[in-house]
Amino acid sequence: MSIPLMASHLQGSALAPAWLLMVYAISLQSMVIRRVRANDREAAVAWWLGGALVVGTGIWAGSFLGLVALKVPIKIGYVRDVVMASWLPAVVVSAMALWLQTHMMASLKLRVMGAMLVAMGLCMLLFVNASSIMIQPGLTWDGGTLGAGVLILLLGCGVGSRLMRDDLAREPHQARHLGVAVLVGSIIWTGMTLQVSSIGVKLHAVCLSADQLSGDNLQLLLTVAVLILMVMTHMGTIQDARALAKTQALSDSLKEAQEALEEASQRDAVTGLPNRLGFEQQLRSIIDAPRETALHLCVLRLNIDGFHAFAATYGHSLGDKLIHTLSLRLQGLVREGDVLARSDTDEFLLACRGSPDERTMAVLAQRLQDAIHVPCLIQDQDIVVSSSIGIARYPDSASAEQLITHSNDAMLTARRAGGGVHCIYERGMDRASAAQVEMQRDLRHAVARQELQLYFQPKLRADSGELAGVEALLRWHHPKRGMVSPAEFIPVAERFGLIGELGLWVLDEACRHVRLWHEAGLDIPVAVNVSVHQLRQPDLEQRVREALKRHRVPARMLIMEITESVAMEDIEASMRVFDMLDQIGVRLSIDDFGTGYSSLSYLRRLPARQLKIDRSFVRDLDSSLDAQAIVEAVVRLAHALGLKVVAEGVETQDQADILAQLHCDELQGFLFARPMAEHTLLHWLQQRGKPVPPTQVRIEKELGVPLAQSRDDGDDDDILTAWSDLEVSPP
Repeated sequence: MSIPLMASHLQGSALAPAWLLMVYAISLQSMVIRRVRANDREAAVAWWLGGALVVGTGIWAGSFLGLVALKVPIKIGYVRDVVMASWLPAVVVSAMALWLQTHMMASLKLRVMGAMLVAMGLCMLLFVNASSIMIQPGLTWDGGTLGAGVLILLLGCGVGSRLMRDDLAREPHQARHLGVAVLVGSIIWTGMTLQVSSIGVKLHAVCLSADQLSGDNLQLLLTVAVLILMVMTHMGTIQDARALAKTQALSDSLKEAQEALEEASQRDAVTGLPNRLGFEQQLRSIIDAPRETALHLCVLRLNIDGFHAFAATYGHSLGDKLIHTLSLRLQGLVREGDVLARSDTDEFLLACRGSPDERTMAVLAQRLQDAIHVPCLIQDQDIVVSSSIGIARYPDSASAEQLITHSNDAMLTARRAGGGVHCIYERGMDRASAAQVEMQRDLRHAVARQELQLYFQPKLRADSGELAGVEALLRWHHPKRGMVSPAEFIPVAERFGLIGELGLWVLDEACRHVRLWHEAGLDIPVAVNVSVHQLRQPDLEQRVREALKRHRVPARMLIMEITESVAMEDIEASMRVFDMLDQIGVRLSIDDFGTGYSSLSYLRRLPARQLKIDRSFVRDLDSSLDAQAIVEAVVRLAHALGLKVVAEGVETQDQADILAQLHCDELQGFLFARPMAEHTLLHWLQQRGKPVPPTQVRIEKELGVPLAQSRDDGDDDDILTAWSDLEVSPP
């Protein structure tokens, strides 16, 4: 005989919060999945575990509130321990659902099985919650209604798996995301509601747990608490997405800047041709190609005779126009497959294929010389120049390095022959000539004979125009040769092992001047160049300390400039030396930045305080948006790394104005001052209104030259004119 059931119904005020929590939990699940996919492994695991806890708590609360919606004529309570124990299946179900949706490549069979397991887990959650009602006699279940609820749960999990998979495969879209959450959450809520409605309570039943979890405020407290938790997680997903977007934007910006710098480092700004680095890479590609391609390869080095004197007389701007005109002529002679590059201020490199014999190479060289010798009309002036050409052949010169070196040796031989001719490399040509031997002999005695001298070029602050410091530049006044070009004696010093001695003399002399200026009331930081040979000297630290101590100079007043390509040649060794100099307190600067091949990861680790933008980028600032973009990228990159930026080679006011707008820190170039002797520098400072105290008498005594000596003195004027295009000290 069946026992009649009490009248029961579902209260809408409890079903509405249950629906809200279920929809919100499904929506939050998609957000968490996106965070798992977007982050690295450790952060992804944290989001997966945290998401499972929060989403599972939302599903658990929604399921429990659906059960609370069941209303019968007797007071019902819920066993606290059983209700809390039902939280664990909800978290496990959520973790499983998150894992399945995160792994989009899971097979269809696995996804179907996963949807069934999730649906069974939700059913189990309801049964565990229902068992928290201790009632005598026990609850009854309507099989038809219960079965319908289970089927709807299975449908909801299957549809939800498919819809969420499609939504996650696209870019985030708020309306689509909300629609999927409402649809899937409503289906699951409907299935669970049907299951609750299948519960029946027998007449005269007594609830044994009525004194435990119960009361009208139970659903309000539970809804508010879980909503707060879910909202906090929701805000966390938004903040994480924004943080990752900012990080990605910064990473993309730095990557673009590095790509721009790498591209610019292989391209000459004046001619648009590859530079030395770009030429070497293309030459290696030709040599590494099938042997037939490189078998008849030759490299020609074209030096424009007298170009430095021309630039000194007419200025760098006119010199650049001459080089640009000549590059266009040479490009008109270059065949497809050949590589033309500008390797230096006054030199071009040409890699030519299909030149099997000396006669063919001689004809090619003559054609190039004839093209260069044709007068160039620049600013209404006919300018005629000649060229010295050196040629090296493959496979006589078996590598890219040998081809470039041997073509240089042949070119130097052509220049020593008077210029305007070509020379093909032969073995033994790279040995030192008699003239070089004589020069190195004189150079060894130049220090003792006081023939060396430091010239100084000011660096000004871009925002105020105040003096920020000077760069020390080495000059040699030979008693017979007169002023010898650093481009001539520096290679000799390197070849015969004198560069280290010259570098130490420059360091000591720079410190001596800093001390003299300090005693005269002028605190002027001095920058000196450091060669690769000095950088590898084991006693460099000791030498620097001794020079600073000897002249009682604070380390911060000395700036040591290392060319970018030199610093990156052996990065680990360079970093050791940089760290050592940084511990002394010396300020470090990366010179000619943008022409080498520095990596951002290494640049970030170097303890440098300053970057010097190479003059090749500054020249085109007032006429090239690309040059402005590159300089702006360098400035932003340097400032992001805490470095100051110095632009060298500033020759026009437009260039200075653009650099100031780009927030460059310091400027250096002919616009402000040419390299000058010390007494000329002090006179220059006086003309700019810089007071020089009476203690200048000691400087005059040290230098043996009156401070008030005019800058228009004949000898100095000749020197400045002759060296206007050279700022060379030991490289």
